[in-house]
Amino acid sequence: MKIWPAIDLYEGKVVRLTQGNFSARTDYGTDPLAVARAFLSVGCPRLHVVDLEGARVGEPKHEALLPKLASLGLSVRYGGGLRSAGSIDRVLSSGADFAMVGSLLFASPATPTELFERFGEKVIPAVDVKEGKVAIRGWTENLACSPLTALEGLFPAGFRRCLVTSVERDGTGKGPDLALYGMLRRELPEMEITAAGGIASLEDLFALKALGVTDAVVGKALYEGKIDLAGALEVETPCS
Repeated sequence: MKIWPAIDLYEGKVVRLTQGNFSARTDYGTDPLAVARAFLSVGCPRLHVVDLEGARVGEPKHEALLPKLASLGLSVRYGGGLRSAGSIDRVLSSGADFAMVGSLLFASPATPTELFERFGEKVIPAVDVKEGKVAIRGWTENLACSPLTALEGLFPAGFRRCLVTSVERDGTGKGPDLALYGMLRRELPEMEITAAGGIASLEDLFALKALGVTDAVVGKALYEGKIDLAGALEVETPCS
């Protein structure tokens, strides 16, 4: 399992939300490049970047950071506000290795196929789960479909990797939704799942790994010292 430390951005600052609520925002007042360098210094070669401001307004707001992150040699996943093919193209051209796309994928039945044909595995579907349904547009609107139904709809287009975030657990430290990820692994064993939301301990990471989850996003627990990144990387590659 790969560990993806998270940098969530708002107005150029590193922040964290609780349960996707912008009014419950913690500002860590940290330079995102300094944070990225710190992650890299302990041996983590990858970064999960969420443009919260972009998600709120519907277009990416932190593209200018991408060339700087890419210059560090990090593999970067970037999401937030990517609601057009043009915006996806821009962030990929700016240095992101992958674009995490949510709302746009549900714009029309044809959109998933169109995006996969254009970008292939560079696009990672971002399925945000709130009250058992898929949440879009910065977590302000719930669709009628469940996460399983959403992923089953994306599978025929060619997608085999996805990000599934439990919005109600995000930033709470209450642990990941193991029942959700277990169900998705059983029903869609060929889909590689990145889990996000609520991860607060090494035990949480081991539990996700035992389910067959291939990637895990760790955010607030890193900033508040509940998880040491070097220790988390041992879950990924245990010492022999």
